Parts: sequence; structure tokens; C-alpha cells
Amino acid sequence: MIDPAELRRVVEMLRGMAYEHRLHILVVLEAGEATPARIGEAVPAHPTAIAHHLRHLAHAGLIRRRRQGRHVLYSLAGDEVVTVLDAVLRGSGR
Repeated sequence: MIDPAELRRVVEMLRGMAYEHRLHILVVLEAGEATPARIGEAVPAHPTAIAHHLRHLAHAGLIRRRRQGRHVLYSLAGDEVVTVLDAVLRGSGR
């Protein structure tokens, strides 16, 4: 039996992935840290939309944000995210 709090955490994680641009951002970050500008080069969305998606992914616990001087860098939150992302994409035929 799964703990209800754990179940809610997993649901939140899956909701965070359940949008094309968010999933694309996660794929970009699978290659390593990136700035919003770098993510915007890979993901065909307006910079405002990218910022919105990044906030949503961070809230879902899928990504981390850190400052390096004047730059903000995003990365996947951990190996658990990589495992789930790989499983989701493998299921899609990747």
C-alpha cells in the first residue's frame, strides 16, 4: 500500500510532465544545466511561457534553480526525475 502523501507527490510530478513544452524542457535539461535562454532556443515557446513552465516544473519538484552570478541555471532535480523521464519517453517509443 502506498502512503497517501507519497501518492500525492507522484501525482504532482506526473502533472508537471503532462504538457508538451514542460516535457520538452525536461528533455533539454536531461543533457545538463541550462539557462532560460538556452531552453528557449530548443523549446518553441515564447520566453514568458518558458518562464511559466519553469515555475510549474520547480513547484512540481522536477527541476532545481540556482544562481551563478547574474545567470539563473536550471537542472533536473535528481536521479528520480531522470528515471521517471526515461520511463515515460521509453513508453512513447523513444
